[in-house]
Amino acid sequence: MLDVPWSVYDAFEIFGVWLGMLKEGMPLSRVFNRHEHLKDKAKLFILLLRNAVTMYKVLMVCPWTLDKRAGAEIFTFNLACELARNGNIVHMLCFPNRANFMKVRHRNLHILPLLRRRLRLLTNFTLVFKLALKERYDIVHAHFVYPAGAWALAAKILNIPIVITSHGWDIQLKKDVGYGARQNKIVAFFIRIILRLIDMHVVVSKSMIVSAMEAGSQPSKIRIIYNGINLENFSLEEDCEKILSRYRISNDEVVVLYLGRLVSIKRPRDLIIAFSEVANKIKKSKLIIAGKGNEEENLKKLASKLKLEDKVIFTGFVSGKEKWCLLKRCDMLVLPSIIEASPTAVIEAMACGKPVIATNIKALAEMINNGVTGILVPACSPKHLAEAIIHLALNPEKRKRMGAMARKVVEEKFNMKRIASQYLGLYQELI
Repeated sequence: MLDVPWSVYDAFEIFGVWLGMLKEGMPLSRVFNRHEHLKDKAKLFILLLRNAVTMYKVLMVCPWTLDKRAGAEIFTFNLACELARNGNIVHMLCFPNRANFMKVRHRNLHILPLLRRRLRLLTNFTLVFKLALKERYDIVHAHFVYPAGAWALAAKILNIPIVITSHGWDIQLKKDVGYGARQNKIVAFFIRIILRLIDMHVVVSKSMIVSAMEAGSQPSKIRIIYNGINLENFSLEEDCEKILSRYRISNDEVVVLYLGRLVSIKRPRDLIIAFSEVANKIKKSKLIIAGKGNEEENLKKLASKLKLEDKVIFTGFVSGKEKWCLLKRCDMLVLPSIIEASPTAVIEAMACGKPVIATNIKALAEMINNGVTGILVPACSPKHLAEAIIHLALNPEKRKRMGAMARKVVEEKFNMKRIASQYLGLYQELI
């Protein structure tokens, strides 16, 4: 807080200036450029006023359609909803799709399905410029450095602050498995330039800081804000009987859930191999593989080869009520990835009071307290995965204790209200 003496008269004068400028559509942050004599006192007044009524106008640049519901997309949409609920006006710029016309959750949230796929660098850069010129945004917030960050640079021409949130793929690099946008040298060059020009770079875990700097981000611009979920709308009182009956899951079975893309970097193959050992020890057990990806057919063949057809269930992509029912019913979530940023599936499972078994990589070790909220095992080790699953399967009370602690961690660390507040603080820092 600034230590600036001011009077009630000052407050009324400043407020009067602001109301006058609102008629011209000028954002609050720029009102006082025309009134230099009020500037210092205005800064304090802005802080006080925004604490009472938050009124940022934000453009979120999202390089996807709203029917794509992976972790980063789910988080971004929920963040936009929370910001809108807090009184901000949020425009989500995305690619056109019928899902974009779904009923949004707040009148302050507006979906703009205007992004173009042809000549997208130039056309979408121009589109962002035109929107920013017309709408006079306070902040442009892009998700992923490339390509969304490249389009967002148009706001620089109008001196609008730019925030970019990296969700993993855009800055992380793992050449041995072909992961990361920076494998392409031209894209890597663009990413380096973009990161030099923006105002703030958000990463969703501490483990990403090294990747951010390697990609070209300046340490002074890097901030850590974790992903989160909205706990207010979170309910476990869904009637799931019909959904679960489809998968022939009985009440006395131990259910292990994998929730994510079926791709090599997430190593679902290791989990299926591990489950062959689990099925031998725990007769009443099932493995649910929920997700789609280019490894799906290979995984089905592996399950068949290991004679696990009746034990391993492939659901395909799940979302909404079906996803929450599976999370509610499972006894544990398993994520055997070799690289992650801040997986939403882990947060969702913890919010449901479920322990998580995951690989001991830096990003997951930030989220899971080994032995308290879950179990961390070495990467690429079906043997250790099997041991951890069997251990929790045979200890229901331990599962319950871990799940309760996991829920508490989500409430304290991954609550969307907290996350949105951190982003608002970041916006305020720049405006």
